[in-house]
Parts: sequence; C-alpha cells; structure tokens
Amino acid sequence: MQGFSMAISSMKAGEKAVFTIPQELVGTKSGCPASIPGNIPPNQALRFDIELISLVTITDILDDEGILKKTIKHGMGNDKPRDLDEVLVNFNACLEDGVSVSMSEGVEFNLAEGFFCPAFARAVETMTEGEEAVLIVRPEYGFGEQGRPSIGNEAAVPPGATLYVYLQLMSWKTVSHIGENRTILKKTLRRGNSEGQHTQNQAVVGVRLIGKLQDGAVFDHRGHERDEPFEFMVDEEQVSDVLEEAVLTMREGEVALFTIPPQRLQDQLVVVPTGSSVTYEIDLVSVVNDKHPWLMSRAESIKAAADKEKEGDKLFSSRKFLRAYRRYYKARQIILSCFRRTQIDGKIKQMLISFAFKAAECATQLGHYEQAYQRYHEVLKYDPGNVKAQQMAGQAFPEASLEIDTAAMHRGLEIKHLLFWTCQSSSKSFTFSSYFSHFGRKTCMMATCSWGCLT
Repeated sequence: MQGFSMAISSMKAGEKAVFTIPQELVGTKSGCPASIPGNIPPNQALRFDIELISLVTITDILDDEGILKKTIKHGMGNDKPRDLDEVLVNFNACLEDGVSVSMSEGVEFNLAEGFFCPAFARAVETMTEGEEAVLIVRPEYGFGEQGRPSIGNEAAVPPGATLYVYLQLMSWKTVSHIGENRTILKKTLRRGNSEGQHTQNQAVVGVRLIGKLQDGAVFDHRGHERDEPFEFMVDEEQVSDVLEEAVLTMREGEVALFTIPPQRLQDQLVVVPTGSSVTYEIDLVSVVNDKHPWLMSRAESIKAAADKEKEGDKLFSSRKFLRAYRRYYKARQIILSCFRRTQIDGKIKQMLISFAFKAAECATQLGHYEQAYQRYHEVLKYDPGNVKAQQMAGQAFPEASLEIDTAAMHRGLEIKHLLFWTCQSSSKSFTFSSYFSHFGRKTCMMATCSWGCLT
C-alpha cells in the first residue's frame, strides 16, 4: 500500500504514531489494489495506529526483486570490489526448506568470471570487507527453470527454485589494467597504508621487487639484500618504463603483482627472452614526493616551476619529448595550485603561456594532437590575441591522433588537494579526512499496527 509505505518511511525505530491514509493512497504504487482485509469497504480512507519496532536494511540489488540482500553485519569502510577483482568469501546456499545445496569456508573467485550462480558476483559487488549478508535469490539469478543436478556431496537444485544464501566477504585483491593502452595487469596483494603517500612524478621511492619469467625463473631481484630497499627517482630513466608505470599506480606500503606483456618489454633496461611476458612483485616501502605546492610560498612556487621548465628544455633538446612534456605540465600544475585566478599577474601569465607552448610542441612531436590542441587553447585563455596559438589551434588534427593513448602524459602529475579538519579534545589535537558515499537502498521495517476504516 503506497500510503502505508510513506507512513512507515517517516518513522524512527521505537516511535508510535497514528496515520490517516486517504483513499487515493490505499492502492499500491503500480495502481493495483492493496492487500487489505475483505471486511473493509472499498474506496475508504484508513487509519493506522503504528509502532515501529525495528529497522532492517534490505537492498534490492538490481531493482527487480531478483536478488534481495539483508545485511546482518556491516563491513569495514566504504570500498567495494569491482570488475576483475578476486574475492574471498564464505557462503552457505540453501533451499526454502533449509537443505544446504552448497557451502564453503574460504573460496576465491574472479568477479568477472563469477561463481556458483549469477547472483554471487552481483551481490559481492555491493559488499564491503567483513560484511555478512543473507540473500534471497530468484530462479533467474540462480539456476533458472532447468535447476542443477547434484554434484559430489552437494544436493541438487530443483527447477525454478529460490535460493537462500548466507554470504560473507572476507577480503579481496584489486585487479586492474594499467599503463599505456591498459596492457599491464595489476593485482594488489596488500593494500597500502591509509595515510601513506601515492607515488607522484619525480618521487624518490624505495622498493623491494622480484621479476620472474613465465617459467618462474627469477631475472630481477632488488631491494632484498641487507634489508635495504632499492631506491630510484621516478621519471628519471633510472629504471625501465614499465617499472615506473607500475609504482605510479601504488601507495606507500602496498604490495602488488604486475603482469607485463611482451610488447611492453622492448626496453634496454629489461632483458628477457623474445616473446616472453614477465611478472613483477613490487613492495613499495617508502615514497618521498616533491613538496606540495600548497605548502610553498609565492617565491618558492615560481622558482620550482621555473626549475621544472629548465629540466623540460634539456629533455626537449635530447628529443625526450614525453618526459619534457611532463616537466612543462608539472610546472603548470605548481603555478595553478599556488595562485588563484585573481592573483595571476602579467609575469605569471607569461610563465603559463611559455609552459603551454612548449608542452604543445612536445605533444605535437609525440603525435598527441588532442593534447597539443588543449595546450594552444590554454595559451589563448591568457592571451586571446596570440596569433601563433590561433593558427595552431585552428589546424585540423590527423585522424591517427584519435587512437593514441594519452594516459601516460599526465601519470603521477595530479596535485592532490590537502583537506584538513582539526579536532580538540583534552588539550590534544589531531587531523583527519573523511570520505562519504551515498547509494540507494530499500528498507524493511518490523512494526505492530492496528487499523480501521474512517467513516
């Protein structure tokens, strides 16, 4: 009944209230008559005396009542597994009469491949680590009208059976594609420290790594001797491109396994058999990033940006256009992070125009025409009458530029915002950051009520 649902949704657990529901809200939302006692005349307003005893969260996962989830124990945090992730779960699937058809304590599966029945992957995607839930699974998300025969010690699932499943998400390993053209497969074996730093361009990192061929033979083993991590600076050609791409996706304290295909191993710093893919297990022990622009004075930020531009000029002269582009773009980021729009005077404008022109030239040399177009338009933002920028921005882009991956150009160059809240308690202070998520849910309430017809 539409009016009854509206009444319940306005209440808190333990509340008692009297509601008068007009006749136009006595039906269901779809317009069908509500299920009410036959001795109540039709087309009547109704009065309900309701006491709301408790609230139980029920999630209609696909909004078709095919998979209903009742959370019986909330998990930790807000993160949920996605796409290619590998999850570890406990479960017990039963029929309506309580007969168990399958159960396991600790089974791992890939979400993209699924497990047991279609409902499992769909449900796990909505859960947080440690969460426990009971699912009601309709046949279309179970074993359909054909059912499932008995397998080993597991009972058969009759045709058209509804399943009742206890499910616990114990943990998961995040799996994703990274790098240029998303050709490198990353599996997170241990998450990084929640307060640890993300690796940024030109960070100094300390790692422990093991590189293996397809047959398991170790070809690279650094950072394990004498407990001293192997240190290098990102984007300074001290290690192979694939190792730089890998650590730029990591947070301090994280351990991850990277699978690298043969086409990404054409690098003089990585010598492996032709046509062989490799794996790298990397433990990111430490990260020291450049000083955050928000912590710089005006003079410091101008000097830092100018230094990045000089580094870019040297790299450009050596025809290392990608690394040069990154330096110019980082110089731009430093200035834009430190100066508000109203603080950008003539000197700062000239710096930004110089960065943009040089970055555009690098992008053109690389064939990243869309990025070149954006940089020329950035020049016009600060100098609308700039003839060269007008001419270059007005050029048609070669069609090939549309298929070029631009992710590598800005990898590790994002300026993270620093957001702080300070709390005082017993003369001690601490800072913390907070993240919030919002998602739709349906709520089922247990209530006692009496009702009657209003005359």
